[in-house]
Amino acid sequence: MAKRKQKFVGDELKFTVGYDGEDFYIKVDGVRIAKRGDAGTPHENTWIALEPGWRVFEGTDESLAIEYKDVHVQ
Repeated sequence: MAKRKQKFVGDELKFTVGYDGEDFYIKVDGVRIAKRGDAGTPHENTWIALEPGWRVFEGTDESLAIEYKDVHVQ
């Protein structure tokens, strides 16, 4: 696995929300950090972390809150 440059809270991060034909996902600086839970599973309507330390929450107004190691980053 290639090493990634460590970014810190306060650095400018590039966030992307996408769909690859199978999953909705969130990327930060080109790395998928979370995907949307599949319908009919216990994770339906939630975001599943794909990288350690990341958490994604959906607000009531369809906004997203993204945290890294318990610090709000987006």
